[in-house]
This record gives sequence, C-alpha cells and structure tokens, in this order.
Amino acid sequence: MEQVVYEATGAQGLAPPRARPAAARRLFGPLRLLVQRLFGIPLFYKVLIANGLLVALGAVLGTWLALNVVADARGVLRLERVAAMAALATAISLAINVAVLKAALQPLVALGRVVDEVRGGNLRVRAPRALLTDPAIERLSDTLHEIVGALQHHREQLQAMSYQVLQAQEDERKRIARELHDETAQVLTTLLIGLKMLERVKNPGELRRRTAELRELAAQALEEVRNMAVELRPTTLDDLGLVAALESSTEGYAARVHLRVHFEAQGFERRLPPQVELALYRVVQEALTNVARHASAHQVWVTLRQHGREVVASVRDNGVGFDPAATLPRKEAGLGLFGMRERMALIGGQLSIESHPGQGTCISAHVPLDGAAVEP
Repeated sequence: MEQVVYEATGAQGLAPPRARPAAARRLFGPLRLLVQRLFGIPLFYKVLIANGLLVALGAVLGTWLALNVVADARGVLRLERVAAMAALATAISLAINVAVLKAALQPLVALGRVVDEVRGGNLRVRAPRALLTDPAIERLSDTLHEIVGALQHHREQLQAMSYQVLQAQEDERKRIARELHDETAQVLTTLLIGLKMLERVKNPGELRRRTAELRELAAQALEEVRNMAVELRPTTLDDLGLVAALESSTEGYAARVHLRVHFEAQGFERRLPPQVELALYRVVQEALTNVARHASAHQVWVTLRQHGREVVASVRDNGVGFDPAATLPRKEAGLGLFGMRERMALIGGQLSIESHPGQGTCISAHVPLDGAAVEP
C-alpha cells in the first residue's frame, strides 16, 4: 500500500494527502521519455507535425465557431464576424508557427554564433545543447566542435613550436658567439701577437719557424670558420645536391654520436627542386637528432629512394621506440615531429611514423614531385 504524507495547514487542519516523489516519477517518467523522443525527431517532421496539428485544430475550431459564434440567431453567417474570427485565427496560427520555428531552429542559430566566434578568433567557444534536438544538426554540431578543437590544438602547437624556434635561434646565436670568442677570436689574437713578435726576429731560421707557426694558426682559424658555416648551411647541399649532402652529414653524425649509420641512395639521376632538397635534408637532420636524444639506439639506417615521380626519405633505428598515439596529441611533446610534418606540408608531402615501445622507430617522408622541374 502506498504511503501518503499529510501537511499541517494551521487552523484548517490537515491538507489533502500528497504522494511521495517516487509515484510522480513513475507517473511522469514514460511521458517525459515520449517528449524527449518527440524532441529528437528530425526538424522536417517537427515542423510538419506542428503545422498538421495547427491545420486540424483550425478546422475543428473554425467549424465550431462558424456554428456557434459567427452566426446570428437565425443561423445566418455575419460577414464582419467571419472576418474578425479569420483574422484572429490567422494571428494565432502565425504566432504558434513563429514559436515552433524559433524553437526548432534554435540549434542552427547557436551554430551560427559559434561560427561567428570562430571567425573572430575564439576557438574555445562551443554550442550548447538545445532542447529541441535534431540528429542531423547534432552531427553537424559535433563535427564543427571536432574541427574547432583540432584548429585550437594546431594553433597551440604552432605557438609552442614558434617559441621553441625562437629559443633555438637564441641558443644558436649564443653558441656561435661563444665559439667565435673562445676559439676563432683566440686564434686570431694569437696570430696578431705572433705578427708583432715577427717584426723583431732577425735570424732567418727563426723567421721561417715563426712564419710556419703563424700559417698553421691562420689555417686553424679558417677551418673553424668553415666548420661553423657548414653547420649553419651545408654548401654541399647547394653545390652537389641532397644525396651528397646527406652522405656527408651522416658521416659527421656517426663520428659525433658514436653510432653505426648505414646510408643508401637509389634512383637519383637528376637534382631535385631546391625546396624539396632542403625540406628532406632538414627532416632527416631532425630525425637523426631525435635518435641521438631519445632512441638509445646502436644502429641507424638512412635511406633515400626515388620511385618515378615520388621521393622517399626514411630514418630507421633499433632504439627503444615510443607510442606515436600517446606522444603526438600532447601540447609540449612531439614538437620536433610536428615541425617535420609542417615542412612536408609546405611542399605537398606526407610524414609517416611507425614505432612501438622496444621495437625501434621508422620515420618516412614521402614527397610527390608532381611534374616539378628537376635539375641535371
């Protein structure tokens, strides 16, 4: 037996019994579910059902009014009453249609506001869920939110990469200034002092010995300046092309990090476009840098292949590997990989990453030439 609760009302005694909330939920639960399902049908059927109800209600109400209101005592219709009731029915119908259409189009209005905010640069805006939902509009809203979220993530990565680029530029300037001061400037200072002392030498044998020492110092300074220039921009890339530049770069890389580096190039009979050569060179350079920093590898394979109108550059190692799905979405991680993707996007190429923890990593850059001119 269902329990009831009585409320005191002062002098008038007890109020009528009030059912507990559980009974109300059992009563209105199916009704609320039915209303939610009706609100979830497509927009076309919402408007069609609303207008159909209006037409049916107008027909029934108009017939009743014609028989009971607009006719006089003898049963004859009065034109002024007919006109007044028609105007009133039209106004009511239009008001109901406006309310129905406004509620039904509310999700589209909300999406329009989101588009305006995104156009203004606000990528954090999201459209709220509307009461009268529509499956097609919901899919459109979800897709728009995914696109805006991807744009926001892309912007954050670009900002983080820009900061790292500026920081790397400052670090590179500090390194160059330190090397110029500690090495090249010291050698040139020693050379100047030696030239001053050379003026006082009278013995021909001592003069020749001092001259030879000064020549070695000048050669040392020249070699240091040349090495610094090669690190900033390899002249081999401009003079001999991508294959020769990467072969030389991998030899120097193996000597610096003490790894076994295997280099192979196939199918290159002509020079590639300069922008393609530079992008591939920087991608391979960045991939080798990542191997030295994170891979803990013992061997690296650098491969260049040209298959018809496509060039593929790959860097594979036998290091510890990683999970690309867990690394790339993070804001502060994978910016080197993000930078390589951006370089490939600039020349119409793609970057693929294959890696598993404990199984090494393979980074491949695919560049379609698309009829671009190649140099002999």
